[in-house]
Amino acid sequence: MYALYTEQREINGKNLLSWDLAHHLYLRSPRDKVIVATDKPVELLSATRRQWLKLMRQVMRQRSSTLNAVRAAELTNQICYMQNLRFSAKQPKDYLDADITFATADDLIKIAPICRTAYVTYDIGKEKLHMLTSWMPEGGVVVTYARLKPVVISHRKDLKDGTNARTADQKSYQTALR
Repeated sequence: MYALYTEQREINGKNLLSWDLAHHLYLRSPRDKVIVATDKPVELLSATRRQWLKLMRQVMRQRSSTLNAVRAAELTNQICYMQNLRFSAKQPKDYLDADITFATADDLIKIAPICRTAYVTYDIGKEKLHMLTSWMPEGGVVVTYARLKPVVISHRKDLKDGTNARTADQKSYQTALR
């Protein structure tokens, strides 16, 4: 990953991943090919597309409420770009057909994708990541997502004999089962 910008982002669930992915795509606006390496391409595509459409409606509302002509023209161009963006979860054959392609890392490595932005949403290992990004041009961006492990806090109070019975009936039932 020589001469590439790398970014590490942390997520905590599928919905947050699609939201973050759509907003990062919008803020970056690469206007070039983008790949998303994921273990579930179809599911992530549909969730991200839903978030993309919500974001597009937000930009349309912003466009309709502005009185600044220059800003309105910028937002109009952005809306046109957002409407014409093509998403795909089909396994790529020889090259990337869509603007944003969702696929597994193994499928993407087979075609050696040439793109400016790559999103990696699951752990694929350093070798695969290097193979996936080796065809990217200098100055490309690689965004890797790491899932946070949820912290489990238990407030249960165990009884003296090791069971967690809340009533006497439950306690007697548990002793009967032993």
